Amino acid sequence: MKVLSPRKELIDLRILFFLFGLGIMSWVPRYPEVKAGLGLDNGAFGSLISSGAIGSVISLLTVGHVVHTIGVRKVLHVASFFLMATLIVLSHTHSAIVFFFANILFLASISAFHISINSQGFNFQDRTGKFVITQLSGLWSAGALATAFLSGLLVDHVSLSVHITVLVICVFLANFYIINALAPNLMAANEDKEIEYGIKDLIRGFSFDRMISFGLICAIFLEFAISDWATIYTKEEIGILSGINTLPYILFTITMIFGRFTVHYLLPKFTLDRLAVVASLLAGTSFLVSIFFARSVFASNQNMAFLITCIGFTLAGLGSSFLGPTFMNAANARSKHPASVVIGQIGVSNIVLAFILKWIVAWTAQITSLTIGLLIPAFLLLTVPFFAKTLKSV
Repeated sequence: MKVLSPRKELIDLRILFFLFGLGIMSWVPRYPEVKAGLGLDNGAFGSLISSGAIGSVISLLTVGHVVHTIGVRKVLHVASFFLMATLIVLSHTHSAIVFFFANILFLASISAFHISINSQGFNFQDRTGKFVITQLSGLWSAGALATAFLSGLLVDHVSLSVHITVLVICVFLANFYIINALAPNLMAANEDKEIEYGIKDLIRGFSFDRMISFGLICAIFLEFAISDWATIYTKEEIGILSGINTLPYILFTITMIFGRFTVHYLLPKFTLDRLAVVASLLAGTSFLVSIFFARSVFASNQNMAFLITCIGFTLAGLGSSFLGPTFMNAANARSKHPASVVIGQIGVSNIVLAFILKWIVAWTAQITSLTIGLLIPAFLLLTVPFFAKTLKSV
């Protein structure tokens, strides 16, 4: 098979990242229907959803080694199939037990696809010298945003099961075509002959880069918090009851996509570590100020409070846009392991830290208020300059 040109390979990688976001986020806007179908309350449903972390951790610990052993293509095909199959089950089942096991397999498949596709992205970056990981992450975010809009259009017209089944089958077929088109360029098995990995390396080879892991979670936790709480915050704290309460989240995502697509234009003039310092301070400060002013200064003026919130979320999305992918780049540059293994190891520490922080935010919001809870990710962003020196390795 003929090797693709760098331009054609990058186009196919962009499509694959977009489809990844489009597929796996398709059911998230329809969570209320999933919960109703299972007949669970909020606490039970939240616990059931979080159970998927089991599959994610197992996958992150093992798939990096599998990719290194059998190559990217096979892992992408298998992961793509199970993403389709498990999402169809999750959107149809009314059994909590079936949902539990399907959700674990679903998260394991997400992590497997994530490791494989990002390993290929790092491989392309190393071969061509082009800084593309941030841009590719932007395509994932674009896919997630597109599927959110699509779900909003279909929610009152098409059933959950039909919507998800048709969409994920189409995504699977498109993935199958793109993966086969990329096949000549995809990383082969044991591409680095100087490094061999076996089962015993799952524990012995695990490494925890504290500066990278803590810097990464501080940089990206605002994105997690906004995904979980943005619409609830605008409804309960600001008092916006209509569908427009999703606007801050949409603005945050749009500016995040814009930042990931355009940051490379700044690289000839500024170093990544310097950009990270400025961007994290912009994102953290703007989000902190908007939360404070919206709840305190403009508490009696709902429209002004909502406007301030939208501005703060917009600037926060722009400032935090490229931080996560940049720390992943640094992790790869600082490690002696293959990119697939690095992504898995960083992913494990990231999931554990995110799980702890999500509980802290949730219980802070429960004991005090959601406004106070959301101050936590803002303060974490303000600590990113402390970890920015690790980015000099990129």
